[in-house]
Amino acid sequence: MAGEYSFYLNSDFSQYAGQWIALVSRKVVAHDNNAKKAYCKARKEFPNKIPFLACVPRENIVL
Repeated sequence: MAGEYSFYLNSDFSQYAGQWIALVSRKVVAHDNNAKKAYCKARKEFPNKIPFLACVPRENIVL
């Protein structure tokens, strides 16, 4: 799971701005405005994997 987080931080997901994405094996396998829906879509497609779920910010955020 740590690999997915690092991948998320270092990748450009701007096409999904404002949406929740579900990653499996460093691929976006589902996205939706609703976190639960994105997660459920990913679990349905990959029942033996636990997806990494993240919200893509609308704008770049500096921490």
